[in-house]
Amino acid sequence: MMQFSLKRALAVAMFLALGTGAAFARHPCHDDAEKFCSRVIPDHKLVQHCLEKNLYHLKPACQAEFKHS
Repeated sequence: MMQFSLKRALAVAMFLALGTGAAFARHPCHDDAEKFCSRVIPDHKLVQHCLEKNLYHLKPACQAEFKHS
């Protein structure tokens, strides 16, 4: 399984928990996290696991976040 950094997972969870303002919507995994993982937000570990589980369904920009970790 690819490693999604805890820092990035926490950032996604915080962005989603705080709202969908323009600054928050810019994170590459924002939409995918809401689409696939909304039931586990804001738990960053569960968001990470959920995104990893749905890796091949994520947008290319979000998939790239896994490769950069």
